[in-house]
Amino acid sequence: MSKFLIILVLSYLSFFSNVMSATANCSGGECQFNNSIHYKKAKTYCVEILTFEEVETNFSYFTILSTGKRCNVFESDINN
Repeated sequence: MSKFLIILVLSYLSFFSNVMSATANCSGGECQFNNSIHYKKAKTYCVEILTFEEVETNFSYFTILSTGKRCNVFESDINN
């Protein structure tokens, strides 16, 4: 019974994290993020053009999930 509850909770958390994933819109190294817990806006040396691309954010970088590319952030506007 306890294994079932653990699996159920982990499945729920996995679903919730996928639904609330961050998306980025970037152009010329300036990005805006939706649903990010780390920042709303950021400047990066990555010059890729992204339109509602799913990303995983961290304090000093974000990772583009479709390509796995990591972009370091050198200036950001903290999301409060």
